[in-house]
Amino acid sequence: RAALSLALMAHELATNAVKYGALRVPDGHVTLDWRIDGSDALALRWQEHGGPRVTPPARRGFGSRLIERGLAGTVDGEVATHYPPEGVVCTLTAPLAELMRGE
Repeated sequence: RAALSLALMAHELATNAVKYGALRVPDGHVTLDWRIDGSDALALRWQEHGGPRVTPPARRGFGSRLIERGLAGTVDGEVATHYPPEGVVCTLTAPLAELMRGE
């Protein structure tokens, strides 16, 4: 379930980046960083660079809800999406034990 949730989140972020964000323009790109923090949790960060100026969405659609709630409901993780003008940033933290359960 965790792998499916992560895949759906990555797909939604990539789709949005192609439609509206950094992957819409030739010079745009995305960085994806991850680490295991001191509390045995995975910390993952998606950050867009070089795309059109970002403005926060006027409403939250299905994709935003999928990104923000998908992993939280699956493995007790937390997702936060921010919209600075230079590019969307989405961070996720989830306990390793929950991710590794394999259910």
